[in-house]
Amino acid sequence: ADATDDRGIDDAQHWLHEYHLDGLRLDATHAIKDDSQLHIIAEVTSAARASLPGRTLLFVAEDDRNLPVVLRSTEEGGWGCDAVWADDFHHQARRMAAGDDEAYFRDFSDDARDLATTVRRGWLYSGQPSAFRGVARGASSAGLSPSRMVICLQNHDQIGNRARGDRLHHQIDLAVFRALTAVLLCAPETPLLFMGEEWAADTPFQFFTNHAVELGLRVTAGRRSEFAAFSAFRDADVRSGIPDPQAIETFEASRLIWQEHQGALHAATLELHRTLLRLRRTEPALATAGELVVDAPDSETLVLARRAGREMVLVAARFRGSGAVDLRPWAASTSGRWSVLLTTEDPRFQSTPDARELTRPVVSTSVSGPMVDFRGPAAVLLRTT
Repeated sequence: ADATDDRGIDDAQHWLHEYHLDGLRLDATHAIKDDSQLHIIAEVTSAARASLPGRTLLFVAEDDRNLPVVLRSTEEGGWGCDAVWADDFHHQARRMAAGDDEAYFRDFSDDARDLATTVRRGWLYSGQPSAFRGVARGASSAGLSPSRMVICLQNHDQIGNRARGDRLHHQIDLAVFRALTAVLLCAPETPLLFMGEEWAADTPFQFFTNHAVELGLRVTAGRRSEFAAFSAFRDADVRSGIPDPQAIETFEASRLIWQEHQGALHAATLELHRTLLRLRRTEPALATAGELVVDAPDSETLVLARRAGREMVLVAARFRGSGAVDLRPWAASTSGRWSVLLTTEDPRFQSTPDARELTRPVVSTSVSGPMVDFRGPAAVLLRTT
């Protein structure tokens, strides 16, 4: 980008002034090359705010480099963005749940301890070498509020850029998806939900375009050739089955079916999302930026503890297999009585409640704290006051 070009600044102000938007999501800021003293993104954010004094404007950057400068104020030499898409949570969760290990997923593990680190920091890479990139990636997030990191399990890029546009919940056990959803919506970061995720939509979200014929043919060919590096698509015949971005069928297949959420499975998944979001708003420990402890007692389990005043909420999530988890070490700092807010395997979150009863976690509480016997993947939310 040429920082002397004012078109980017004018475009941003046009949307904010003429359409009264509350803010902008800035696409692929990691791909903007600008070595000017004042980065073009800093010019955009500062000029926009100066042009609309008294209005609160939000700028969210899509940047995969894990750089604090994106979030620092322009007075501190930063870009003045309010939040950044922190992709490490998605990559770590998908590597752990679905087993993806090619391309940038090489840098992530199937270990809940790395997911715990990601939630604790807001991003996983803070200067470690990246095997995929061949260089060190990221810097420390110390001093940055977790709420300024936008995390997700799915978004338009991560689904649409897959060969067939399959969603995460199409590939993994829904019990694992529910457990990950509990972590996503109870973490101190800002959660992002992709359209239809809240009811586990059956429809894919495929890459589609509407270009002129000549360009469209090149896009179709390029779309299929880019997957040749992936083991599942090394065969040319397999690649030929990748949906044609130019075909109207590809676009139509990606439309949500809005009536879907009335079906039993979809309604139960929607109820889980609604319940977790309601708790995020109403439980002081989840609604405020209080104390945070995130640990993994083993490679399959994550424990998230959040506190506001005397209230603590504990989230224990199991992603594989069964096992007992002793939560007393996390509960030792409080003397209140513990109660179960929910488990993700409760009957109301199931399309066939009776079938899941055998895998519902068993929670026992005592004066010293709670323990959970996981009989399969699930998450448990507990509260004390």
